[in-house]
Amino acid sequence: MKITRVKKHNMDMATKPLPQKIEDIRKQFKHEWLLIAVDSMDKATTTPLTGHLLAHSPDPMEIHKIALQHKGLLATLYSEDWPEDIAACFYAKIFS
Repeated sequence: MKITRVKKHNMDMATKPLPQKIEDIRKQFKHEWLLIAVDSMDKATTTPLTGHLLAHSPDPMEIHKIALQHKGLLATLYSEDWPEDIAACFYAKIFS
C-alpha cells in the first residue's frame, strides 16, 4: 500500500505552507484518505474550512498511524464522497 507524507515544513511563518480550502485539497486526489492540519473552521457547524495536507494514502489505517504523531486540530477525510459501503467511527484521545 502506497502512502505519501507531505514534506515536513519548518513551522517558521516564512516556510509554513499557506492554507488551502478543504474542497480544493480533496479535488487533488482520487480515492484516497487525507490527513489535514486544520487552520480554520466554521464554529457553528465545526466544519473544517481551510488547512494544509500532511499525508494521503488509499489505506485509512496508514493515515491513522501518522495522525497519532501530530498535535493540533486534524481532519481525516476521504477525497471523494463517502462510498455507500463505508461507515465511520471516530475516536479522539486528548492529551493535556
